[in-house]
Amino acid sequence: MATVIALFAAHMVGDFLLQPSWMVRNKHRLHVFTLHIAITAILTVFFLGGLSTAQVWIAASTIVLSHALLDGLKTLAMLKGWLAREPRSAFIAFIADQAGHIFFIVLAAIVAPEAFASGLWTTSGMFLPGAVLSVFAIGAGAIAATRAGEFMIALFMQRFVLPSIEKKDATADNGLVAGGAWIGLLERSLIFLLILIGQFEAIGYLLAAKSILRFQYAKDRSHSEYVIIGTLASFSWAIGLALITQTLLSRIAGN
Repeated sequence: MATVIALFAAHMVGDFLLQPSWMVRNKHRLHVFTLHIAITAILTVFFLGGLSTAQVWIAASTIVLSHALLDGLKTLAMLKGWLAREPRSAFIAFIADQAGHIFFIVLAAIVAPEAFASGLWTTSGMFLPGAVLSVFAIGAGAIAATRAGEFMIALFMQRFVLPSIEKKDATADNGLVAGGAWIGLLERSLIFLLILIGQFEAIGYLLAAKSILRFQYAKDRSHSEYVIIGTLASFSWAIGLALITQTLLSRIAGN
């Protein structure tokens, strides 16, 4: 479990914090693709605690090679047009890609179960392994709930066709640039924090406050339904990741 947590934390940082949009758009270029894989390799080694043992080498090699394979196949599929250019395909491709990475993370932990335990985080005597793992788990969970959730929810919501407000009223206020994305990011962060500190009741107040938006579009059913679906999807994702993180923290504390 320790190796899984460390590798998953490395994956979250590499794919969702240190992979900006320009890198995603240009991953078909060899130097950009190589840069992303190099970042993945460095993060993997760092979170495992350095290339100090054969176990770490095996785990790191498994992750780097599989990451290059999965990202290469995804990039090739996009270039060749193998992925149908419609919302459901983009959502399924994202889920399949992340599932593939998680599969190889688990596989790496199976073939090298002592990778984290044999790394410097554990063997140097300078750190408390449990504390390090707790930080990794909270960080990975927070990134998965917020940044990864941003992409997941955005792709999920693309299937719902929202009528253009401009067609009804050329003077309509279309909101802040990226305002919706920031609202979602903040609400998922808040939910994640509330669950970790045990304030489950506060989530109900947050949901009630967000539901007031339904009245904003009371005369526009499509926009009202769009807001509610997005809200529930965002809340569900954040709650699920927070509960998983809480379970991992309990297991770490138990060890």
